[in-house]
Formats: sequence, structure tokens, C-alpha cells
Amino acid sequence: MTQEKSQLKIGIVLNYVNMILGNLIPIFYTPIMLALLGQSEYGLYKLASSVTSYLSLISMGLGSAITRYLIKSREEEGKEAEESMFGLFGVIFNIIAVAALIVGTILIMCLPLWYTKSLTAEELSRMQLLVFIMVINMALSFSQAPYFSIVNAHEKFLFPQCVNLVSTCGVPCLSLMMLLLGLGSVGMTIASMAIAVLTRVAYQIYVRRKMQLRPRIKNLPTNKLKEILGFSFWIFVANVVGQLYNATDTVMIGLIPALATTGVAIYNVGGTFNGIMFSLTTGISSLLAPKTNKMVFQGASNKELTDLAIQVGRIQGYIMVLIISGFVAFGRPFIQFYVGDAYSDAYWVAILMMIPNMIPLVQSICLNVVVAKNKHKFRSLVYLGIAILNVIGTWFLMQTMGIIGAALMTGVALVIGQGFVMNWYYHKKAGLDMVRFWRQMANVYVVPVLMCAVTLLISKFIDFYKLPILFAGIVIYTIIYCVLNWQFTMNAYEKDLILGQLEKRRGKKI
Repeated sequence: MTQEKSQLKIGIVLNYVNMILGNLIPIFYTPIMLALLGQSEYGLYKLASSVTSYLSLISMGLGSAITRYLIKSREEEGKEAEESMFGLFGVIFNIIAVAALIVGTILIMCLPLWYTKSLTAEELSRMQLLVFIMVINMALSFSQAPYFSIVNAHEKFLFPQCVNLVSTCGVPCLSLMMLLLGLGSVGMTIASMAIAVLTRVAYQIYVRRKMQLRPRIKNLPTNKLKEILGFSFWIFVANVVGQLYNATDTVMIGLIPALATTGVAIYNVGGTFNGIMFSLTTGISSLLAPKTNKMVFQGASNKELTDLAIQVGRIQGYIMVLIISGFVAFGRPFIQFYVGDAYSDAYWVAILMMIPNMIPLVQSICLNVVVAKNKHKFRSLVYLGIAILNVIGTWFLMQTMGIIGAALMTGVALVIGQGFVMNWYYHKKAGLDMVRFWRQMANVYVVPVLMCAVTLLISKFIDFYKLPILFAGIVIYTIIYCVLNWQFTMNAYEKDLILGQLEKRRGKKI
């Protein structure tokens, strides 16, 4: 147990090291990449990624079921049952991989039907090649999904974080090499696939040799297929919703000739900042997903689950509101230095995405609880309805407001779904005390709101469009934020968590 706790703590540290690097590297890499690619080809690359991402729906939500049923089999029946379940998912996902190749081929052939009006013949041909490579990569990803999940199910945090660290650094380095060789977006796609293949091989070797686990093909527990599919169906619906939220905006922007690749490029630069916030705040909840499943299976009370949600939510909140408030305060000059005036609309896209996403991100443990309790049907239905509304609203708003309209409608739909409906569900149906949750979260937002307002006022008198002044402003803002939160906002548990980590570092140095 002590070893597991130690692994978890080290895993959390490595996870954040990985996330920090994963967000710092793009800050330096993205401007170089945009300069070498150009706005149009970058937009084409992102459009191809968005179109290909729809193939993820072929898994029918089964990816989220793997970890749950591997843990369930091990806890209830032992190692042999777990390996049989491992084998069952292996067969299922190999079938899914083949299906992805077939559907992907059909998708490539259909691209001219959709994008002939908005893309040139050369762009369309390049997009087909990009989608082809991405389809192969996704099929390989499906075939290896059970190996990723079984490592997660056993709460082996060190290995995956080390592999992720190599991937985080390897992809941009290899991509940059491809760009310098003049291979453009095609080279970037090949680089991503190469690193992904190496990652999957590493996982397979680790599971077979280190964990001593192999998928059992004989006597597959096919009798549990109905239960698994029933569980996964509503996750599949949620994935459809997620796809409508995350990729459809880009796909629709690409359909409009006046926007096309340029609009896609600007929209995705704005989305990059939302992605940074997302990755920095979801690390803990993803690491704690197996723990949440265990707590539910072992009969943890709703109070204990609410306490966990509050603890994790507040830590995520500190990180999140620093990023959002800092971006609101310094985002305009930062984007100008970062990618240039041509991407100025990315500021509003980012804000309209980031602020609504605060709600689901600080409540990520609540979602883990709902999934573990197999009570995610309602969420899936609500989100499906709101996602359809979002697609319709986005199409009409884009006609008058362009990419800003797309971001605005997505944000409004998210507030309705997560802010109102799902909080009611978490409270009334899942048994979590959301009134207490938001009372505990409220003071996390006081310091950043006040600091952001003061900084915007100061910007009337200080020119943050000068790089040294901008850099100094961001550093001072961060330091003051940390000091004020330590003094006025953090509770004893949060302070002890930080002090405990510092004491350990000192002890290791001595």
C-alpha cells in the first residue's frame, strides 16, 4: 500500500512535469511551426485532424469500459479472469481497428464531395494524404488500447509518465526536423505516427515482461459482452457529444469558402490555449480515475466521494484560474508576440472556450464517480441534445460572426449543459453534495478576478506590447497570485500538501 501511495505521488509529480513540458514546448515550437508551414497549410493540417477524429467514434465508447472491467474482474475473480477480460478486449479492439481502416478509406473518397468549393485541388489532394496517414495511426491506436488500459488499471504510474515524457519531447523534435527537411504537414503527421508506434511497442513489452500479464484468448468471457456494451453505449453517446463539441466547429469552418483553412488556423490557435488549460488541470483526475472506481466498488460514502471531488477540484481550480485570468489580462499582447497580428481573433476564441470549460474541468472527479456508478446515461442524453443545438446555432452564428460565433455558441451550450443541468444531476441523482462543493470552490475565484480587473486597469497606463514589460508583468502577476492565495485562500490541507512536498525535496538533497 505504501509503495502504491509512493508511486501515485511520484506519478502526480511526473505527470505535472510532463504537462509543464507539454505546454512549454509548444509555446516555443508553435511560432516556428506556423512560420515554416504557413497559416493556410496549418489550417489544412488541423482540418484533416478534425475530420479524422470522427473515426474515434467507431470504438463505441468501449475505450472507457476497459479499465473499469479489468479492475472489476481482478477485484471479484482474480488474475486469470482479468487476463481473460484482457483477451476479450484485445479481440474487440482488433476488429475495431479493421473497421477504422475500412471507414477511413470511405471517408478519404468522400472528402471531394464536401470540400471542393472551399479548398483548391492541391489542398484537397494533400488533405486526402494527411487523412490516410492519420487513419493508419488511429487503427494502430485501437489495436493497442487494451495495453494502455491495463497499465492504468494496475495504477502503474511511473512507466506511463516516463513514456509520455519521451513522447512529449519526441513529437515536436521529430516534427521540427521534418519541417526543416521541407516535408510540411505530411512530415509532421508521419513524425506523430512514428512516435506513437514506438510508444505502443513499449507498452506491449512492459505489460508482457514487467507486469507478467498476457491476453487469454481461450474461454473468453463473451457472456459479459451484453453488460459491457450496455455500459459503453452511453459513453459512446457522450463521445458523440464530445466530438460534436471538439471537432465539428473546425469541420464547419472549413466548409465556408470565406473562412476555410485560414479560419481553421486562427480558431485552432485560440483552441491551443484552451488545450493548455485542459491538460494542466486534468492530470490529477486522470491519475485518480482508478482510485475513484475502487472507492465506488468498495462502498465509499457520498460524503467521502464529495470530499475527494472538492480536494481535487480546488487544486485544479488554482491552476485553471491563474491561466484564465492571466490570459484575459495579458492575452492580446501575448498573441501578437506569439503568432502575429494575423491571429488576433484567437484571443476572443480562447476566452470564449476557456471560461465555460472551467465548470466541467473542476468537476472531473464528479464525472469519474458517475461513470463508476454506471449512472452516466442521463449526462449522455443531455449532452447529445445540447450538442445538436450547438451545431445548429454555430452554423447560423458563423454566417454573421465568423469564428467568434462558433466559439460563442460552443461556450453557451457548455454552460447550459455542465453549469446547470449536470450540477443538478450530480446533486440529486448521483448523491454528491454540489452545494458544499461550490461553497468550497467559491473563494478560489476571488483573488484572480480582482487581480485580473486591476491588471486590465493598469494596462491603460503600462505598455504590455513591449516584450520585456509583458514578460515582467506575467512573472509579477504569477508571484502575487501565489502569495495572495497562500495568505487568504488555501486551507490547511493544501498548505500541508505543498509543504510536505518541499520537505521531501529538502530531505532528498540532504
